[in-house]
Amino acid sequence: MKKIEIKKEELKKIVNLISSKNYLEAIFETKKLIKQFPGDYMFYNILSVSFMNIEEYEEALKALNKAVELDENNIHILNNLGLVHGYLSDYIKAIECYDKALKIKPNFLNALINKAQLKEKLNLNDDAIKILKTAINYYPNDYFLHYTIATMYQFLGNFRNSNLHYQKALSIKPNATEIYRLISMTKKYIKNDKDFEIFDNKLKDINLTEIQKMHLYFALGKAFDDIKDFDNSFSNYKKGNDIKDKILKYTFKSEHQIFSNLKKNFNAKSYSLSFKNNSNKKIIFIIGMPRSGTSLIEQVLSSHEKVVGAGELTFLAEAIYKEFSYGKKIKKNNTNNDFCFDLISNKTLNNVKNYYLDRINKLNFSEEYIVDKAPLNFRWAGFIKKIFPNSYIINSNRDPMDICWSNYQQNYSSSNLAFAYNLKNLADFYNLYSEYMIFWKKNLNEKDILNIKYENFTQNFEDSLKKLLDFCNLDWSAKCFEFYKNKNSVSTSSMAQVRQPIYQTSVASWKNYSSYLKDLKENLTK
Repeated sequence: MKKIEIKKEELKKIVNLISSKNYLEAIFETKKLIKQFPGDYMFYNILSVSFMNIEEYEEALKALNKAVELDENNIHILNNLGLVHGYLSDYIKAIECYDKALKIKPNFLNALINKAQLKEKLNLNDDAIKILKTAINYYPNDYFLHYTIATMYQFLGNFRNSNLHYQKALSIKPNATEIYRLISMTKKYIKNDKDFEIFDNKLKDINLTEIQKMHLYFALGKAFDDIKDFDNSFSNYKKGNDIKDKILKYTFKSEHQIFSNLKKNFNAKSYSLSFKNNSNKKIIFIIGMPRSGTSLIEQVLSSHEKVVGAGELTFLAEAIYKEFSYGKKIKKNNTNNDFCFDLISNKTLNNVKNYYLDRINKLNFSEEYIVDKAPLNFRWAGFIKKIFPNSYIINSNRDPMDICWSNYQQNYSSSNLAFAYNLKNLADFYNLYSEYMIFWKKNLNEKDILNIKYENFTQNFEDSLKKLLDFCNLDWSAKCFEFYKNKNSVSTSSMAQVRQPIYQTSVASWKNYSSYLKDLKENLTK
């Protein structure tokens, strides 16, 4: 058999393995081909794709660097190289790769979109929009392009332009029901709104998948809530949540194991870290349950002249998983657990610190303060204070019924929030969050964490703002009062709410659904 025929046959096999998500087998087979054809860039590029899918980005980078050696002007290699640098938070290098690809092919769509998304991460929102507009000039009828610029406008609070591009995307792909859900997040529905009929007609389509129906149910839940038809609202929210819950099959076992292991092994007095802080940035960590007011606090703080909101950074969780993941740090005496917190040492904590700061520095923000608003970092509050003793931790809390009900109304893109689609799971997760905060209170100093109650924050905004700024050693700034004018990108479910002045209408909103939430309330009070 000729070499070219071997290549085609084996390539088809590997593509099928990747398509079926058998990435480890794909890596094995690709490496065999590389031994046969060491001078073929294509196999190194394909190898990088498998490594990216299992989040082994350093290995993906090695493969792509070899591919570039073999073909330095291949736009697809350069695009993948940009992706990997982006995953490693080296955004400047990533953009350089995209620029090189675009110099070769100015209308290369993947590079244009990827570059725009990185610009948004760096808060260079005007640049991001400009790139996407350029792309639309090349591809006026590309669905994903209109979808991307629509979401970007939505995150920036420009709901008019967002809706225009969503409508264009729908005209190209009419059954993209996710768009109806995204529009519903920023739209205020009225009785007899034409969308009710549109949703109803869509749901009659026998060809719709369960996922497509799910998006419509969430949109209908929001629409009926707006017109105060709470029975129909709950019915549709439940249908949407039931589909998502069935898909994700969330279990609490792992969460409880992590906490149990942490409690057993974490002792704040056991570590004496005295290494240098290789960053001049001051980090503000905002933690808490999702939908507890964390986005509002970030928006207020990032309105200050010295502060930039970085959004929900994954750096800390990545570093902790890297150092304490069971699979990578296994010891013979370990139980089958997700984390090996018995391995905590000054060395491992130092590794976490270096990993985190390296990625923070690569963001290249000019502001003195950076807000890291990743709510689920409440799991690691003790580590934060040991590793970054000069950081600021703000715990946002709210009436647990409001928190749980508000989460139940969302269809999150992140798999980290898989607990949100089942009321029993939501109650359990909130209770676990409470246990974490009790544990940290016992093991940390009283002044290590500022606790903010959403209800107090909104009702006594001026006093609460003063306490918040004082805690972070920030001067008073009138701009914080006008946080709703902040042009920062907000990609959370609160994207519409944070564009409004302070209001209290969401307080106790769960009571509209009290007849459906009796079990939730009971589980929260156990």
